[in-house]
Amino acid sequence: MQCRTEKLLTHTDFVLPLYSYRLWNSVLLFRWKIDGERTLSPFFADRFASALAALPRQLVIVPVPPRPGKIRKNGWDQIDEICMFLELHWKYRVCRILERKTTEEQKTLDRTERLKTIGRAYSLKTGRRLKEGLRRTDGLLPQNVCLIDDVMTTGATIESCSAVLKTAGVRKVYAVTLFIVD
Repeated sequence: MQCRTEKLLTHTDFVLPLYSYRLWNSVLLFRWKIDGERTLSPFFADRFASALAALPRQLVIVPVPPRPGKIRKNGWDQIDEICMFLELHWKYRVCRILERKTTEEQKTLDRTERLKTIGRAYSLKTGRRLKEGLRRTDGLLPQNVCLIDDVMTTGATIESCSAVLKTAGVRKVYAVTLFIVD
């Protein structure tokens, strides 16, 4: 109940979780993320696109990056696949400018441990990798971005990424997640 009484999201301007992580929704996420049923990706991309249509159009999409080694282990990154659909089908600009520094899975951490990761788990890419990430915005850091992620539990991931982006000079950070654990 602590997350209901204490404000966590101080760098994030707006969060829109699409569905509650309960019942069949948790089964859908498991089938997509863990079982690798990639046929669900276009469906989830459509849900994201519908939500993004209600937000300011000039937003640039910034995917929450996976932990190091996840792609090697699982063979794919679900959020990046969603972003590819958003780029190709809905013509959103996507900037892959964040990187995850920690390797520990968030789901193994309790709320207190997750909150301790804010400011340490993510960073802005540097050098050539940052330039490549900013290719869709003519090399400039976007002023308004929308973070994309699959599940919001405590909000620590969204807040950590938002803090990095705001420190770098982003003016407004929105976030859309498929599910929220409530």
